[in-house]
Amino acid sequence: MDSLFRPLATPLPAHLEPYRFWIWLQIVMIRAYVRAVRGKGVLFSMLIDRRGNVYLNWIEKDPEDLTPDPFSFTPSKAYQAALSGPEPAHPGESRDLPQIAAPSPRCIAYIPRVFTQGPLPLPDT
Repeated sequence: MDSLFRPLATPLPAHLEPYRFWIWLQIVMIRAYVRAVRGKGVLFSMLIDRRGNVYLNWIEKDPEDLTPDPFSFTPSKAYQAALSGPEPAHPGESRDLPQIAAPSPRCIAYIPRVFTQGPLPLPDT
């Protein structure tokens, strides 16, 4: 007998026993779907609710593998561009960005010294 038509592995609750055939038929249809999409021998899980409906829970991976890693970080393109500098707009194009000149010593000497003359006055209240 093919594993597609094997009987249910777990016993059903008492209120679902009259619907055993219909539940088994839903399971066979899900098994056939998984075989058609992913091939024979793929791991998958099904859930049966209280009303006898069968749902496909996961395919091909364990549930632990389906949860994303909370510490994984993939930087976006904007973040990578901010760290590496601007990239050319078109492939093969190079941009010669002008270098910002360092301020001359004359400019540094001309900083107004407004706040260094004395203490600030008390506020009006």
